Amino acid sequence: MMKKVHFIGVSGIGMSAAAEITMASGLQVSGSALEENELTRRLEDQGLTFFHGHSAAHVQGSDVVVFSAAVPENNVEVMLARERGIPLYLYSEYLGRLMKDKQGVAVAGTHGKTTATAMLAVIAHVGGLSPTAVCGGVMSEFGSNALIGTGDLFIAEACEYNRSFLHLPKKFAIVTNIEPEHLDYYSGIEEIGEAFKTFIKSTDECGFVCVNGDDTTLRELVKPLDSRVRVLTVGHVKDNQYRVESQVREGKGYRFHIHGEGFHEFSVDLPIPGAFNVMNASLAAVCACNLGIDAEKIRDALEHFKGTRRRLELLTETCDRLIYSDYAHHPTEIRVTLQALREEYPGRNITLVFQPHQYSRTSHFFKEFIEVLQLADRLVLTEVYRQRDRAGAELSMNSSLLYKELESHMHGRVKLMDDRNNIFSFLQSEEAVNEVIVFMGAGDIDDVAREYASIR
Repeated sequence: MMKKVHFIGVSGIGMSAAAEITMASGLQVSGSALEENELTRRLEDQGLTFFHGHSAAHVQGSDVVVFSAAVPENNVEVMLARERGIPLYLYSEYLGRLMKDKQGVAVAGTHGKTTATAMLAVIAHVGGLSPTAVCGGVMSEFGSNALIGTGDLFIAEACEYNRSFLHLPKKFAIVTNIEPEHLDYYSGIEEIGEAFKTFIKSTDECGFVCVNGDDTTLRELVKPLDSRVRVLTVGHVKDNQYRVESQVREGKGYRFHIHGEGFHEFSVDLPIPGAFNVMNASLAAVCACNLGIDAEKIRDALEHFKGTRRRLELLTETCDRLIYSDYAHHPTEIRVTLQALREEYPGRNITLVFQPHQYSRTSHFFKEFIEVLQLADRLVLTEVYRQRDRAGAELSMNSSLLYKELESHMHGRVKLMDDRNNIFSFLQSEEAVNEVIVFMGAGDIDDVAREYASIR
């Protein structure tokens, strides 16, 4: 009988959520990580035994060991678990175990899956389904990346890296879009498409998959699957089964209508910025409607949606300056986030403090990064945040190379600096007035953002 579970890399956003759900089930839980953070401190308050750093001793007495994809195979805790024959699971495999006795909803896609997951979790909660949810960001409504419910629904953000989303048993699914990403693992868009096709095909035949019907790659992907899986297309294009129409700016967000089965004169005033969030909300709404949630409950949940941490999160606002934190780390995400800020604050200068994420991603999308980063009025580049990169990767790609190329286009509007005190001094310069400052990246740049916001 399983009594104790140990999580290696418990500071990660998915791992910490899985640990919280495991603790809520009454099991003893420990976890280790190279650094503590807000997530580990919150788990400690709930009863987690936290180990700072890695040691074989941390695994002692564990019945199951879970490790994240970011943990190397030669980690001493992983190796001892293997040596002792302790059942060892990747995070995605363990998440699949948590989901297997529930009605699973897996939310996948290259961009937007965190927000769509949070939206669906809030809708299901407001709709009275008491769902359990694992989200790749802290959901503002719940103050956590995990929601623990008593109902049968289990909503999980599903990452395509390493085909990990194939470990999640699901009756229902959402796919927001497909684009080249994780090219340190995939060879290109064709292989990515095949992985998503397998993900969609593995949906329970009694369930359904909601997809972004405006995404041409995704639309072509699901065409031959219609007879095997119930596919619900959502989007602005007229031949979608659920059509998004009459989209207009309203306050900080958007008002839009959804037309389709289950929706009658259905309109929503979405309170968060970014035109891309209309699609996230529409996919969550259509999924919820087909789960049997009343349209008025869906509207109420979306119109009071508070957003997700690090997704265009406003940290502080003064008379002359707004400070945001955002998770964008792919050129497409950077582009749409900057567009949303331009739309929200016309006439204001935008300063972007960007931390590239992975040397491999920076290399694969070098030209795209050069193009999109110029959209900022001023740019501060920090060094690349290393994750899953091979040893020596920084020798062939680094932020200095980005800076050199960008400087030839931006002519003094770009700086390269890693010391946070230098960044803060630069941001406090006299020229930085009446502006929007956005700290962006999937690494620890968020810590820098929050420190700067706290001293403003």
